[in-house]
Amino acid sequence: MSTSDQTYKAYSFADHSEVYSILEVVFKEFRIAYYLIGANARDVALYKAGQKPNRGTADIDFAVMVPDFESYSQLKERIKEKGFEDTNGNAPYRLFYPQSNTVIDLLPYGKIAQDHTVNFADRAIELSIVGMQEVGEAVEIFEHPDGLSIPVAPAHGIVILKLISWSEKPDRIKDLKDIKSLLEAAWQLYEAELYVEDSNYADLFDEDDFHMHLIAARVMGRKMQAILNQSTSLKQLIITEIEKELKETAGPKSIQIVSGTNQAVKEVKSIFNALAKGIRDEIQL
Repeated sequence: MSTSDQTYKAYSFADHSEVYSILEVVFKEFRIAYYLIGANARDVALYKAGQKPNRGTADIDFAVMVPDFESYSQLKERIKEKGFEDTNGNAPYRLFYPQSNTVIDLLPYGKIAQDHTVNFADRAIELSIVGMQEVGEAVEIFEHPDGLSIPVAPAHGIVILKLISWSEKPDRIKDLKDIKSLLEAAWQLYEAELYVEDSNYADLFDEDDFHMHLIAARVMGRKMQAILNQSTSLKQLIITEIEKELKETAGPKSIQIVSGTNQAVKEVKSIFNALAKGIRDEIQL
């Protein structure tokens, strides 16, 4: 969908072009793979779909692939030379840019991790990086309206990371809200792909009960499948999380998602079911 009739100022990524520019230079200098995750990545997906975000944030989260803590420390020091500062909190991966009042999280993954965990021994903090490697293989380039090119997790990659986060910290209701907003935007995100000749999704139009939101969720599930097939354990984790929801009459995700809205639990569960179908579909994308 065209966003020409929209102002991108409503989105979280709109206020941080200076920060993005600085980070882009440093990341290229260090020749490391990186990509945008979190609320800013969510907003990129919503922007592409022509939907406004439901909550803002001053934080920027980047997944950065580094081999060890020495390289990670050097990266942080170089960024600090560009005007960033350490924060007073206990998050060793967090920096602050006072000129725009922006907080950034540099979340390391890659060889620096052991058993899908990065251990910051100096502050006794463990950071789960489950899924980051796999999602990192599916990044898309977002052409920022201010002329920047930003690697970003695609919508289906964000949903995977949000489901992982929910499984690890069930009290993070904001993860479910983000999943909800991305599923609601899925039709607008994928509509163009559905109608092209020789579409990989042509079979979905043969469904007896055609519902655009369910079809879009199934398309997202198929896109998730391409990432999840890289790791048997990751795929099983995501399927297990969705199955927990479907086995319950009113699963915890559905209850939290419909809270304060006019949606019914049954409707939300049907979308999760479509997502699960897409993950399991036998396809060749």
